[in-house]
Amino acid sequence: MCEWEPGISTQFPSTPGNQTEAAPSNLVLCLLKQGQSPVERRLTPHTPAASPSVPGQEDIQAAMPVEELDPSHYPATRAAKVAEHFINTRYGSPFAWFGSSGVKKAGLEFTLKEMTRNDMGLCSAEVLFHRADERKPPQVQCTCSGAFQVNTSAEEEDLYQRLRNATSLLSGSDIPNSVGHIDPEMAPFWHLGGVASSFIMLRESNESTLLNMAHIDNFTQMETKDAQLMFQYDILLHDMVSQEILKWKLLLSWSPDGGVKVLEAEWDPKCHKILFLHLFIIFLIYPNKTIY
Repeated sequence: MCEWEPGISTQFPSTPGNQTEAAPSNLVLCLLKQGQSPVERRLTPHTPAASPSVPGQEDIQAAMPVEELDPSHYPATRAAKVAEHFINTRYGSPFAWFGSSGVKKAGLEFTLKEMTRNDMGLCSAEVLFHRADERKPPQVQCTCSGAFQVNTSAEEEDLYQRLRNATSLLSGSDIPNSVGHIDPEMAPFWHLGGVASSFIMLRESNESTLLNMAHIDNFTQMETKDAQLMFQYDILLHDMVSQEILKWKLLLSWSPDGGVKVLEAEWDPKCHKILFLHLFIIFLIYPNKTIY
């Protein structure tokens, strides 16, 4: 497992493209996190499922204390957010962007919302946080139903062909704007930025974070001869625990068949620990708007 350092270009796993069936159970993804975790804690699912074979996982889990959670308390909310990011890295697209909307039961069961259509589903997840000195990411196992029963093939193919055949490269900025508005034609690229951000937020998450994408400063379609469309994004991530705003530059690709791939990611330390006034105003005026 490679170390993560700000400013280093890194290869990420990709989404498998358009999904039309329910997510398979017992998905496991291990990515690198950055940050501190004061204790080890295992969040066990409400309906346990058989664990897949992962090298070394049995020894890790055997040494882990298990703690019951109150679904209304912040540890459960933060764990659900990690599972949300994991799901987006596997199933997200410009027309499929998932968000957790409430922990239902201790252990960790939460409602999953597909935010482009408001479709609802139910997920059970196991999130394993490691000690800070181990510098390992959360491990996630997740079983979901409901929100994945959507076919976005036609919409994705239409967008893909329009972008491939356009005479000029697309770009956009300030999404959402200062009053929280997102132009409808920019919505797929807001969703695409959100899905790509989940790759970063998953590996940066720990027990002391609650990360959301807050804003897209700008994005630009890049020239490419490959089947995958290429984009460069400047995004702002908001940690709702520390109120820090983190700026990242992402190079990503997307196609209906290839899914979303984050090829490079670079953190801009100049934006660290700055909370922009217009974002704060949006959070106050539009608390229910999906700009998080």
